[in-house]
Amino acid sequence: MTALWHRPKRPETARQTISEHDQAIRTLETARKNTMKLSNKTWGKAVLAAAVGLSLLGAPAAAETPQTDSEFDQRVRDALLRNPDIILEVFALLEAKEEAAKTVKDQELIAKVAGELFEGLDPEKPILVEFQDYNCGYCRRAHPVVASLKETMPDLQLVLMETPVLGKESTFTAKAALALKALKGVDAYREFSDAMMSVQGKANAATTIRTLAELGHDPEEIAAAVQEGVGAEDLEKAKRMAEALGATGTPYFVGPGGIIRGAAPADRLQAITNAQGTGETAAN
Repeated sequence: MTALWHRPKRPETARQTISEHDQAIRTLETARKNTMKLSNKTWGKAVLAAAVGLSLLGAPAAAETPQTDSEFDQRVRDALLRNPDIILEVFALLEAKEEAAKTVKDQELIAKVAGELFEGLDPEKPILVEFQDYNCGYCRRAHPVVASLKETMPDLQLVLMETPVLGKESTFTAKAALALKALKGVDAYREFSDAMMSVQGKANAATTIRTLAELGHDPEEIAAAVQEGVGAEDLEKAKRMAEALGATGTPYFVGPGGIIRGAAPADRLQAITNAQGTGETAAN
């Protein structure tokens, strides 16, 4: 990040200083209204100039002796100590700028893969894609939130991307889920996925086979399908989309309106489900 503070040229007289820093204060006020247009370097100059201006406006007009660097630095420090809100405002606005920049980058990422990521979905209806791992504790916490959102938004198009980032046990369960989807359909897949997200203990071969049996499926049939590579294309697609979108962890939510990294409340998830959303970017 560009350094926040940049020392302006030191004025030669107090009268010149007051005039120039009056202008600097106005520059800062303008900057507050145009946060998105100012670079960090411009912000640093504006804040420093305003701070010095505040200091000089309160100083005796007779002090016309040119300042040394140390004197100048001390006056800046004193001005900022008297007006700490300046620093708080700067950091808040810089943070807003950084978030806005992330939002732009995220929209660029989404645009590059939208054709494949949202393939077959109705763009007129809300969309939410979740990258998940059955052994991810945060995914399990997010699961009821997503389920609740689906209930309140019946037309929500929810797409689950199996992203087993936590090892071989997660990979086996993900492959079984996708094989089941290919053989028995989306409804059977969703039922199994819901059950595995609330299973006691880890998702592994034992709990996967038990859950399949409890739901009335033949575990041997699904295991054989996994061995044959049934559903492998879906797993490869999920991996490809995750890499393109920078989804190195789970849960990871993507919608036409933005990306949310990590678990989030329903209202924030809803905000990214359409292109007219807030364009939010978040990270836990």
